[in-house]
Amino acid sequence: MRISTASLALAAALAAPLITMVSSPAAERDLSPEQSQALFQARKTWSKDNYQRRLELLQSQQRCIDAAASADALKTCRQAMKKARKSLKQDHRAYMNKVRNQ
Repeated sequence: MRISTASLALAAALAAPLITMVSSPAAERDLSPEQSQALFQARKTWSKDNYQRRLELLQSQQRCIDAAASADALKTCRQAMKKARKSLKQDHRAYMNKVRNQ
């Protein structure tokens, strides 16, 4: 499958505004040293407290993959892992937003 130069240029043009939109809020935010330290401590606490949860998710996915006997079963494993990662990500965002809003 060949991708034309025009297609690549179009994809780059469409992605460029998205990339700048994503990075600009973080660049505009000027955090005090106290706020920066609080966010660091929150990230560190989250990482330590949720290590076991993340490990269990990986082990669960490994068991699912090992037990998969068909392409459909493997697809189900991927979907379950995606759902679990999304839930973990939402929990992380809620935790960090709580810290940011203090």
